[in-house]
Amino acid sequence: MKKTTVFLFLLSSIFLVGYFALTTYSEKIYQNTLLSSPKKMVEAPINKETVSDSIAQSFPKPNFPNDSLLINHLLGKFDYSKDSFFTSVATEHCSKPMYLQKETYKKFKEMYAAAKKDGVSLKIISGTRNFNEQKSIWERKWNTNIKTMDSLKAAKTILLYSSMPTTSRHHWGTDMDINSLENSYFASGQGLKEYTWLKKNAAKFGFCQVYTDKKNSDRTGYEMEKWHWSYIPISSHYLKKYEELITYKQVKGFQASELAPKLKSIEDYVNGIDKSCH
Repeated sequence: MKKTTVFLFLLSSIFLVGYFALTTYSEKIYQNTLLSSPKKMVEAPINKETVSDSIAQSFPKPNFPNDSLLINHLLGKFDYSKDSFFTSVATEHCSKPMYLQKETYKKFKEMYAAAKKDGVSLKIISGTRNFNEQKSIWERKWNTNIKTMDSLKAAKTILLYSSMPTTSRHHWGTDMDINSLENSYFASGQGLKEYTWLKKNAAKFGFCQVYTDKKNSDRTGYEMEKWHWSYIPISSHYLKKYEELITYKQVKGFQASELAPKLKSIEDYVNGIDKSCH
């Protein structure tokens, strides 16, 4: 009996030693495979959220109005010339009298000065537009289109490049059109130089091209606008608040406003911006 017990003990010991030796050897092989693999499996994936949020996170958080005033900003139903968050733009920076949010304008002036040093001239040709100004643009185009188009086609044609009142980012004082309203202008010569500079440098000052080429992204809504730039530290907050505070019941007061839900003016147009500008 004792001989049998001793024999079984020795056999178990041999088995355990062999098991641990084989496990250690296998682990070394696995680690060597990881180190030699061209895919470098141990590397962490890129955090796309961090990339897309980088513009807003690079700047101090601005002061924002309370929700009551903010709703008026979002819908364009206020007098920006009397609003404490807004300021007039100096003539050297614009092609006509206009207003922007104070922080937006401050950062534009910094960008303007940097561009000038590089031989690039930036001129704002459209800044803040309130509800009535946007209504005037919309209804002028509507009255022209409806003569030859059905209502949906008339509205969709306007929405290629112009917003319904109450849904325009130009209400917010964060967005501006720079130098030209034609994509072709930025395709060559001085326009190409300006656009190339903006693409390379605008983010340093908090600005982003919100309406990029839809062919290269899953963006919805308006067509590409190389001229339209937005100050993201403020506009990203306004966009989130728009989703929180505004419904189709507030999209009203202009011709064809009843078409807004069918056209998905909020889902596809207000939210139809480049992901890097959120």
